[in-house]
Amino acid sequence: MLYELTKAAHLVTLFVWIGGMVAVGLALRYPSSNFLTPLKAYDRTVTTPAMIAALLFGILLGVQGGWFSSAWLGGKIVLVLALSGLHGALVGRLRRAIWESPRDTKPGGRIFLPAGLVILTLIVLLVTLKP
Repeated sequence: MLYELTKAAHLVTLFVWIGGMVAVGLALRYPSSNFLTPLKAYDRTVTTPAMIAALLFGILLGVQGGWFSSAWLGGKIVLVLALSGLHGALVGRLRRAIWESPRDTKPGGRIFLPAGLVILTLIVLLVTLKP
């Protein structure tokens, strides 16, 4: 029962984290200075703590389930670290977009949202199939 509760908490915090990343990714595509500042506050108070909680619950699941000896988990950990780095890059772009004029932000960030979704898909495949 404890494993199932931990898994549920992991999934809920993961959904909040990914939802926040998607919101930031979309907001950076269509920047509006009125929306970016509250989004930064939301990311700081909701999305980032959800990311940390998802990582902690994931570690707890690995311990409870004895998954750390499984080869697929190494791949998942690498992908999760990449997703965490992507979150940091998005937040950095969000901060820059707030301080600069929305017109001055660089369009190169369009790859972040699709990249995050591809990484997330690979994580789900690894966890589901456990190759």
